[in-house]
Amino acid sequence: MPSDQEILSDVQDALTWDVRVNAANIDVDVVGGVVTLSGTVDTYTQKLDASQIASRIKGVVDVINNLVVRPAIIRSDQEIQDDIYGALRRDVLVDEANIVARVANGIVVLSGSIPTMAEKNAAESDAWLTPGVTDVINNIVVTPAVERMDQDIREDVVASLARDTRIDMGNIDVDVTDAIVYLRGTVSDYTQKWIASDIAWWTPGVRDVINELTVKAAA
Repeated sequence: MPSDQEILSDVQDALTWDVRVNAANIDVDVVGGVVTLSGTVDTYTQKLDASQIASRIKGVVDVINNLVVRPAIIRSDQEIQDDIYGALRRDVLVDEANIVARVANGIVVLSGSIPTMAEKNAAESDAWLTPGVTDVINNIVVTPAVERMDQDIREDVVASLARDTRIDMGNIDVDVTDAIVYLRGTVSDYTQKWIASDIAWWTPGVRDVINELTVKAAA
């Protein structure tokens, strides 16, 4: 197991050399394998990328992202909102007619009702990528077009996890209640934790995913 100091050094190096983020104003702290990111970045996308970069470092068991977005160019809320609607219209994964986007002080609130978790996440991603956004609150409700039995959803999630070579599901438990998937148990690294969520999101009939997996890296 890498020490906290080794993890700290590796995360700082990864942030410094990754072209997706400007790490000049990012501070990193590590305690017990838990990485805390603080400071400022120029875009909301950089904030999310910073978490992903940190999560891929060996020994990381969780990432707490306290980064604050301070856009280099200030845009009006109306400009941001117009661009989000434009992005939603262009996205083949999204039916923008069912989504409402409101912007106040750069904070985007998404609402509406759509049939899949994949569409909900795609809409959120479109908002993330819009210049001037400082935060995204996704209140979109997933209402599957076809209701499926919880047991059927569970079997599909388990089968998808088992097929994915990136996942060791030996210690992963999957429960489904009212079309909400609960992932519990342990994985050996943080990357497996978010891959498991991604797999569950794309399963037909899922309304939400609650990821309670914990990371216990091998010694």
